[in-house]
Amino acid sequence: MPPYRIVTFDGGGVRGSLMATLVKRLSDQFPNLLDRVDLFAGTSTGSVVALTLASGRSADTLVDFYSIENLKYAFSPPRFPLFRPKYNNAHFKSLLESHFPGNPRLGDLKHRFLAPSFKLDDAHDKNWSPVFFHNYPHSHHLDQFVVDVALRSAAAPTVFPSHNGYIDGGVVANNPSTAAIAYALGHAEPRHAEPRPTLNDISVLSLGTGLSPSIINYDTQGWGTVQWMLNPFRAPATPILNILMDGVVEADAMMSERLVAPRYHRLNPPLARPTPLDDWKAIPQLIKTAEDFDLDPTFAWIESEWK
Repeated sequence: MPPYRIVTFDGGGVRGSLMATLVKRLSDQFPNLLDRVDLFAGTSTGSVVALTLASGRSADTLVDFYSIENLKYAFSPPRFPLFRPKYNNAHFKSLLESHFPGNPRLGDLKHRFLAPSFKLDDAHDKNWSPVFFHNYPHSHHLDQFVVDVALRSAAAPTVFPSHNGYIDGGVVANNPSTAAIAYALGHAEPRHAEPRPTLNDISVLSLGTGLSPSIINYDTQGWGTVQWMLNPFRAPATPILNILMDGVVEADAMMSERLVAPRYHRLNPPLARPTPLDDWKAIPQLIKTAEDFDLDPTFAWIESEWK
């Protein structure tokens, strides 16, 4: 059986520009790479990347979306965030609507897709719960609009407002690799009269938004709610949010690698400095980081594991 190929994309706001550039470099090296993917999975900004590629759009289209002009527009105008989100999502929504013309639904996508979000009030279960939007056969998400799914998965608390009662999928799976493996095992349809894929059939290429050099190197034993939520005079400014969104992504990488190694490859270039998810001024440096990073190990892994 040919490998069941999965590509996943982390969350990270403007750092999606780094992933877009990496995708372009991989696509230039392997022109049929994206066509051969069975499942695209993404969280938050990664959901936009995954939706773009799952719809059959090119890597060039993805790079265009993550331009400095577009992301400056999405993250504007800033507001004092103490009692409301830092940004209204109207500009982000408008940008998504232009990027996905015709208001497509998940059922219209050409490839399988998965994105986590978090529902604050599940009317059926009378509880909050993670939600994994997908378009596998018999999914009850097939009629969901692509733009709404992206807004739900990318509704980072304190940064953007919740959307339809959902917040950012990064609070449950900012690296969606493990979730993607689980859904492939449980939902992937048989191909060419072959059985459903097993762990031995799955290959995962996991793209991060940059390994951020974040640490808290001062005494936290006396911290309470305010210090963990908001610490504007010392980095990171929002400690608990940074830990939830960035600090745990490598945990999913470790678990996914244990599940399918050596058919798991993590591509996550180190960043020169921590980059907040709304720092659109950092986009040129993010792009340069992606352009300069040595992809030879990734090329070799693709040649070996994606035959």
